[in-house]
Amino acid sequence: MYRVMLFLVFIFTSFSLSAAEIDTKLINGTTEQYEKILSQVLKSNIKSDEVSLQKLLLYKLINLSKVKATPAVSVSIPDNEQAYRELFSQYLKWLVEQKQIKDTIADDINSMDILSNQIKTLTPKEPSLLTIQLQYAFYKKGEKLNRLKLNYLSETLNSTTDLLIKSLPKIKIDLNKLILSRKNIDESLLKINHDLQKNIIEKKRLELLGRTNESLKIENFISQLQKSNNTILKNKLINRFILFSYHLQKKSNEVFKIQDDMTTIIKSMNNSKTLNKGVTTLLEKMENQILGKAETFKGATLQEIESTIKLFWEKINAPFFTINDTAISLFKLFLAIFIFTIGFFVSYLYKKHIDILTPKSGPLNPSTRTLLSNLGSYAIILIAFFISLNVLGMNLSSLALVAGALSVGIGFGLQNVVSNFVSGIILMIERSIKIGDFIEFNENLRGHVTDIRMRSVTIKTNSNIDVIVPNQDLIQNRVINWTMSDNIKRFEIPFGVIYGTDPQLVIDVVLKAVNDSGFNDIYSTNKRQARVIMKSMGDSSVDFELFVWLKGKCILSPKRTNSRFLILIYNALNENNIEIPYPQRDLHIRSIDVDFPVNIHTTNNN
Repeated sequence: MYRVMLFLVFIFTSFSLSAAEIDTKLINGTTEQYEKILSQVLKSNIKSDEVSLQKLLLYKLINLSKVKATPAVSVSIPDNEQAYRELFSQYLKWLVEQKQIKDTIADDINSMDILSNQIKTLTPKEPSLLTIQLQYAFYKKGEKLNRLKLNYLSETLNSTTDLLIKSLPKIKIDLNKLILSRKNIDESLLKINHDLQKNIIEKKRLELLGRTNESLKIENFISQLQKSNNTILKNKLINRFILFSYHLQKKSNEVFKIQDDMTTIIKSMNNSKTLNKGVTTLLEKMENQILGKAETFKGATLQEIESTIKLFWEKINAPFFTINDTAISLFKLFLAIFIFTIGFFVSYLYKKHIDILTPKSGPLNPSTRTLLSNLGSYAIILIAFFISLNVLGMNLSSLALVAGALSVGIGFGLQNVVSNFVSGIILMIERSIKIGDFIEFNENLRGHVTDIRMRSVTIKTNSNIDVIVPNQDLIQNRVINWTMSDNIKRFEIPFGVIYGTDPQLVIDVVLKAVNDSGFNDIYSTNKRQARVIMKSMGDSSVDFELFVWLKGKCILSPKRTNSRFLILIYNALNENNIEIPYPQRDLHIRSIDVDFPVNIHTTNNN
């Protein structure tokens, strides 16, 4: 194991000693040194791509060695609006140039890293080593030169900032000319944007037709329009900067709003990130110098709040999804939900306070009040629904898809719901069943109608049980309404007496008992009088039936009312010794084969 480790160390050391290194002499070489190497390469008379590349790199290194980095431009303080405008325009140009130099330096560093790794994998005798070393030296010299340029350019930008600040108080700015220029710029932008959209559509049309050559021509024209658009945007930005400077001279807080406008313009330009950072730095320095840090901080904070609100407003108004090509934003969606919710709330309040709006002492009965309550409630919800649709920007034609889906749903499973809904409307309009009516739906269901809704009717029985009956059942089935027209009803009370009883006596006794009962709810007129009729001759009794007309709330309790009159009849028959039979059966035996004992009881006399 020890020997293996020694062998590996030896191999690694040998490889490290034999690996090539970066040639610093080439990097720091002079023009004469590069020319000397070039002459040697030319004398070799070797023709290959490798040698050609070496020659090209040496020529480039010779040229780079002759280049000397100098300050970008000597700038002077502007003394009028035009010079002030040109200095800011140059400032924008230098910002872009600064970014380009930084990008070039980053590319050179990346290339040098790759070449450095390649050099470390080669031996000094590799034929391609010289080429890679020359490439590395070329990128390294270019990086050094660009760094010098970058330093000079940064100094120039800083001095330009100072000159703009220093000259601002002395510059006379013509506001009317500035406003007119702004108007012309906006018109030019509008026109060029229109031309851009028009040509983009035309290009797509030509591509669909397969007319490639014409499409390329349009594409070149679009590129020219885009360059023109960027130039006009730059002029617009310069215009805003002059306006910014004007208000800064006046120490107006309007500068913060203009600064926000300038940021918006920059976002539409090429190199927007670079320009935004540099211009923002310039504007903030000018604000701090002229307005002071405290006022700048206050104005910037207010503008930031305003910008945040504006950004938030733009976000919530941006399209969130679409329905039938109608863009729906979050704000519209929340507003529509809010309006619909308010509709439900108003509907609830309307329904709750309908009794206050229509006093009980007024001309409206409870049934009419409930009808107004339900119809008004549904009308409010329906209005809120259509207002919500209008807020969303949808029209009725856009509901075709929803209506189609709804019709399919009705066909498969909602027919009962729709049927109950339509039946509810019929009940409300027809008013054959009203709130407060006492109805009999079947033998086991009787009670007062307490509510009529679009889907169902609520019936409260005399046992204080609320029964919900679908509207469809009330329309399709037979329903007895005990109080539809008035509260006068005839009760039919059956009873029976033993055979052999005088029928007229029974009739007289029962009618006398009814007339003498003192019941205040008995209703009697010439046409409506209490009667007793002989109904049939049954198996065990002669059957009679008492017809008595009653008026009032007693008709709403039929079982108790029947009980009251049955007791009256029972007592009247007993008082007059009229026997009430009980059921009996006679058994007749024709024959029997089984003997059974018969016990005969006799008396002592026999």
